[in-house]
Order: sequence, then structure tokens, then C-alpha cells
Amino acid sequence: MIRMRGTSVFLLGGLASVLALAHGACGGSAVGSAATDAGADGSACLTTMGNPPPGSPLPLQVDLLLMIDNSASMGDKQEYLRSAVPDLVSRLVQPNCVDPNDAARVLGHSHDDGICDSGTIEFPPVRDLHIGVVTSALGARGGDVCNPNDKDSNGLNAHNDDRGHLIDRAGTDEHSLAAMKPSNFLAWFPSVPANAGKSPSAGAVAITDVQQLNTAFEDLVAGVHQHGCGIESQLESWYRFLVQPDPYDHIDAPAGQGATWVGVDATILQQRHDFLRPNSVVAIVALSDENDSEIDVRSLGGQGYLWMQSGFRPPRATSACATDPNGAACTSCKLAPNGGAGDPECAKGDYGLQNEAGFGMNLRHVHMKQTYGIDLQFPMSRYVTGLTSPLVPNRDGEYPPGRANYMGDARCVNPLFAASLPDGSSTDAATLCNLPRGSRTADMIFYMHIGGVPSQLLHYVPGNAAASALAESDWQKILGRDPESYDFTGIDPHMLESVSPRAGLAAPSSADDADPVNGREWVTNAGASVDLQFACTFPLAVPRDCTSPTNSQICDCPSVLGEPHAQLPPLCDAQLATSQTRAKAYPTIRETLLARKLGRQGVLASICPVHAVEERPGDALYGFRPAFSTLLDRVGPVLAAPKSGPVCR
Repeated sequence: MIRMRGTSVFLLGGLASVLALAHGACGGSAVGSAATDAGADGSACLTTMGNPPPGSPLPLQVDLLLMIDNSASMGDKQEYLRSAVPDLVSRLVQPNCVDPNDAARVLGHSHDDGICDSGTIEFPPVRDLHIGVVTSALGARGGDVCNPNDKDSNGLNAHNDDRGHLIDRAGTDEHSLAAMKPSNFLAWFPSVPANAGKSPSAGAVAITDVQQLNTAFEDLVAGVHQHGCGIESQLESWYRFLVQPDPYDHIDAPAGQGATWVGVDATILQQRHDFLRPNSVVAIVALSDENDSEIDVRSLGGQGYLWMQSGFRPPRATSACATDPNGAACTSCKLAPNGGAGDPECAKGDYGLQNEAGFGMNLRHVHMKQTYGIDLQFPMSRYVTGLTSPLVPNRDGEYPPGRANYMGDARCVNPLFAASLPDGSSTDAATLCNLPRGSRTADMIFYMHIGGVPSQLLHYVPGNAAASALAESDWQKILGRDPESYDFTGIDPHMLESVSPRAGLAAPSSADDADPVNGREWVTNAGASVDLQFACTFPLAVPRDCTSPTNSQICDCPSVLGEPHAQLPPLCDAQLATSQTRAKAYPTIRETLLARKLGRQGVLASICPVHAVEERPGDALYGFRPAFSTLLDRVGPVLAAPKSGPVCR
């Protein structure tokens, strides 16, 4: 999250007419699904698993992309990710040896490029692995927050705008964007017989030693830092890097004229060309403690960028939106008959108070239809399509001429499903859109979100994938019946995004440990800003001194004493409130919903560890070990028994 800057009021003349133009515009349609693919002739294809035809190559290439939230308070979560690196790497390059009669029974790691002293190997060792990192920071997007030139508390670049590029900030000059290396990803390519006569990929120096790979990977994570843009783009960052056929170079938003995408980012095209192979297994790991905050700045005829302006006063929603956001009566007060005259919500005027959820920059993405009567985020179908469909829209398909809101007309070959990729030397629309179709199919693409969901709702059991699997009843507790339609029937109250204390949970007056999941509720809007209730909390390994100026941007507790108990988040030491002893996560609804929509290709894990400290060597519940164990349980069968290919009909 970011802290509000300035309280000036910004009024846009004619916003009502822009809203009217956009009213009723369709969102993106769901093109493709996790179960279907499309043949080159446009026919439907079914993805099938089974034994490969004789002589078919195993997909031993793996491209692992991490999207790491680099905003304030993410440092402790990044440390868990860094500490999980050796476990992830070891299992990929030295897979488990398992009991041939019980694959859940692990007998140890393989060695010497796939040799098991007992049992059978779960899948062949990965001998060609790319590892890259993008962050959640995409800059101001036409607004006045997250300036790319902002500094952190030490006077170094805050990394507010990583542009969706692969980053590598390890080393002595890790804070200097200008010092970043061109390739910015790691390439594992050991000297083993299976790689004899082959060449490593261009764009990165081949790593041949496991310890060197672990160290480089850990350094890659450590270089992300936690002082980047607090209006995070958790979904758009990886989409921009992997999927968008024509990623913009920059956004223009002249006052009163609306935001447009300008130019093409040749750096992304070059990095994507080097990083992404046409037949690899692709795994995206998205780490964030906050719900997707991206605003589609081109929405509302280009006026969506105003929600990225700190002084902009957004219009309220009509009263009907509070209870029936999908009904015809739910709209913006700017669109309601006679400007909403007689509607008690519209009578309040536009949002303008710092402690109103509808005005606070950090919360403008929350329940937008209920808050504003309009939704300015990209439709979830954009991201489902991006990970499952051979065709995706370019910018012209997203916003055809005359359209005020996102349409999602899929007309270009998805880079994830292409046989070859442009390297940025040519950026004309035809080159970027008409890519040759490749052999990758949707079941070779995995998405894992490690985020704001209580571990108690995931019931992970080490070594027992069946017991750990989420049933429909589990998903309803996590997301409700239909979160896109604001139907939260059956949801666990910890997963509700709310400024107010939620029914059924420990009240703000309770002790900080009254609720084993999130501590307690708290009064979030008594001060000069507003916040959300937490999905879960966990103890910090080292308490954080909030009186220290170096912690001013990453502390959740006050720097001076005196605030009432109920107005303090349940993260502060009961005896010394300026000491933060716990970390928190908010409900990450959209990232979680994407994992749900992807079926078996989607993996969900909690950013709040079951065990915050390693209780014994190899503790399977420590940190993010449950997350990566689940991910590799899904990826492993694809590596061990690749598909026979798409069957078209």
C-alpha cells in the first residue's frame, strides 16, 4: 500500500458524459478456458494427457517466472520466499525418489543426474531451467503516485516503476536501475550427458553448479526490496511480460484528454524472446499480501487514469449498489436520472475525505461497483484467456475504435502459444500479432498465488495431495459463491474485504490474540487514512521498531504512543505499541479467483505460514514449503508423462 499524498480536490469537467459513453459497454468476454485449446484452423481442441508417441521429446525445459510484490511490508514475506529457494531448486534438479507402489512416500532425493538409490524417480531432472523475476510496480500509469524518480528512506531509487521488465538487482549497485544487466534471468544448464551437443539459451550465462544456482536465485529475490509502488499490479505485471502482444512503452494522459498506450516496449520483447521457450513448462509464482490493485487507465474512454490521481474525487454509487450491485438501479450518481437527486448516497457528493474507502488511494480497487457504480479493473477473463487460449487481444482488440471500455477481441497469437517470438527489432502491429503457432498447450502452464488466504482454509497435509486438495465447499469458504457478482454466500468472514469490523470475528476491543487467524478486528478509519481488515497475520522473526526513521514506510504500528487499543492493528506489542511483532495480509480475492478459474493449472497457498519458524530440520509446514510442494506435485506429472498433443475436432 501507499500513503496518501496531498488533499487537493481535482474536478474533471464532463465526467458524466464520459460515464454515459461507457455505460453499458461490455467487459471482456471469456475467450478460451483451462479445458480447451484451439487448433490452427480455429477448431476446438481438447488437451489430453497420456503416454507420448515413440520418439516424442520430454518437455524438460522449464521457464519459472516469479511476480513479487515489492511494496511496503513485503520484506518478511520475501524472506520466506528466499528461504524456500533451496527446496524448490533441489526438487527440480534432483527430483524425489519415491516408492513405486506409493508415490506419496518419498525415499530421498535423486543424485548424479537422476539416479535413485532406492525407489523410482518422480520425474526426470530439469536440465534446462530459466528463472526470472518481475515486480508488482508499474509506476504512475498516468497518475501522480508512484513516480519512477521517487527515493526510498535511504535516498536510493524506490523502484516504483519496474515496467514489467525482468529485474536483477543483486550486487553492490542493486539500487541503480541503470546498472541492471540486459538479460536479467538465470539459466540452469548443467554439464550432463543429456545436454551434450546442445547449447544453452541466449541472453543469460549458463549456471552449472547447484549451489551457485541457489545463491543466484536467493540474490535475485533479495534484490526485489520492499519500497516500490503501493498501487500494485499483481496480475498485470506478469501478463505484460508474458502475454501482451504489444506492451506499451509509456502511457500518455494529457489533462482532459484521457489515457492512451503509446509505443512498444522493445526491452520486454527482447527479454521475453530470450526467456520464454516454445515447448517449455511455464510456471508463474505470484507473491503478494494485497488484492490486485491495477486500474485499467484506458477505461471510461480513457478517463480511468483519474483513479490514479491522489486528489481526484471519485463519484459515488447510487444507494442500490450497496445491496444489488448487479441490478439496473446500480450506477454512478453521475449517470442516475437528474444526477441522483433524492438518492441519499448521491446527496453526499463525490468522495473527498481521507478516511473514506472510496477516496483513499489504497482502496480504490475494492468493490468498485458497490463504491462507484462502475468497475474500472480489467475483467478476470483477460487473465484466464492469457493463460489458456492461443489467441489474445492486442491493444486494438482490447479497445476497438469507438469503444470506451475493455472488449477483449482476441485476434493475435498468444506469445505463450507461439513457436517463435519477436526480439524487439521490429515493432509493427502485424509482426507482433501474427506469430507462428507453437506446440505448447494449456496444461503446460501453471499459475500459483501465494497470498492473503488463511492457511486454515487450505488444510495442507504434507505428503498427502488428496487430503490437501480443495473441494468446492473449500472454495466457497475462500471466495464465496460468486465474487465477480458480489455473491459472497458461504465465505469465511476473514476473506471479506471490509473497512468495518466483520460479523462473527473478534471485536476491536478484544485481545490481540483472540482470533488465531488474524488476531482481531480493529477500527481502521479513525485517523487520517483508512485501511482494510486482515485475512491473516503471523509473527515476525524479528520485531520491527516503528520509532526508527528507516522503518517509517514499512511499519504498520505507530511511531509514538497514545492511540487507543481498538484503533491499533493487531500487529503491535501489547506492552510497547511502537514495536511491531506480527505481519499481515489482506484478502487477495482476484489473484485467488484466477487460481480457482484455472482448475488444476491453478495453485493456491497462504502467505501466512503455518509455521513461521522451522520447528525441526526439514519442517514441511515451515514458510512456503507447502506452496512449492503443492506446485511441484502439479508440475511433476507433466514433466514425467507429457501430453500426446492436442486432439482437434
